[in-house]
Amino acid sequence: MPRNENMDIKWHVLNYIAPTPAHRDKPECIVEQFNRSDETGCLELFAPTFVEMTQRDGKWKRKETPLLFHYVFVRGTEGDVKDLCSRPNGFSLIINHTGTTRYATVSDSDMEAFKTIARFYGNMTIPCFSTEEIDLEEGDRVEVAVGPFAGLTGAYISRKGSRNGNILISVTGALAAVVYDIKAEYVKVLQFAKDTKRAYDQIESFIPRLFAALRDWDNGKVTTQSITPLVIFNRRMESVTLRNDKLDAKLQILLMTSAIILGDTQSKEKAAERFKKLSHTITNPVTAALAILLQAIVSRDRQQLIKGYDLLTETEKLKSAFHATLLAEYRHYIDTSDKWVKP
Repeated sequence: MPRNENMDIKWHVLNYIAPTPAHRDKPECIVEQFNRSDETGCLELFAPTFVEMTQRDGKWKRKETPLLFHYVFVRGTEGDVKDLCSRPNGFSLIINHTGTTRYATVSDSDMEAFKTIARFYGNMTIPCFSTEEIDLEEGDRVEVAVGPFAGLTGAYISRKGSRNGNILISVTGALAAVVYDIKAEYVKVLQFAKDTKRAYDQIESFIPRLFAALRDWDNGKVTTQSITPLVIFNRRMESVTLRNDKLDAKLQILLMTSAIILGDTQSKEKAAERFKKLSHTITNPVTAALAILLQAIVSRDRQQLIKGYDLLTETEKLKSAFHATLLAEYRHYIDTSDKWVKP
């Protein structure tokens, strides 16, 4: 019988100590290579990280650092995991001295709970944001994180093209305000402007970023780059008051989904409660299909996924670029949802 016909698939706790500097902190590359080289290889890796700022050659960069030092988690059959560890790649099994199994393992339910905690911890430690990753809005209070103007604090002033590096910051002193036109690669957002003036644009531009983060999350490969827009969007928009219930309902389902990816249970429950109150206001079939898709993915509900896809394919009169994008997302998850395990 081939190894992977054995249905005893578990999360195994492994040591990972890179054998050479070239492979340091890249266990995911080794697992991907194993899966490609082995006909029955279908291992899944979870190696949580947090973000820190490091300086190299006079430049500051964000670096993802292992959250648990040299411990990682690999899901698969014992045979596949043993095969992985038998190769000269830095992985090794951990003997279980207290349980009934020979090797240390974690149940799927315990692993999901730990993933939530690890994501929340990792996401909350992002110290600063690249100006190319986030949409600053006029009135946001920011602090320049690195460079000649590091520590400069003031209110961001909107200017077309500011995401390319240079931003305008107004610093108010005792007698006057001085505007600095500076290059700022990384900034800390100290306080968002009280009222966003372009909520609709913020919501629409966020959806593709959420789709990208969802695919990473669904594959167990959430990265700093994919969740940074989610952190900023949730922090900015969770306190925004909208006078349009339909738009507010759309906002809440986006907030709820991104909070789940971030592992922020409190924000998720708050958004879910408000969405429940407003969901009846959604009359546009495409928006309804979007809401169904997001709920189906995070709840691992394939039947709901099919329901949303059927609704979307019936809306012939509302075809648009977003309609096509949404269809592509549905087809992707329909093709890959056979791997889903109910949370």
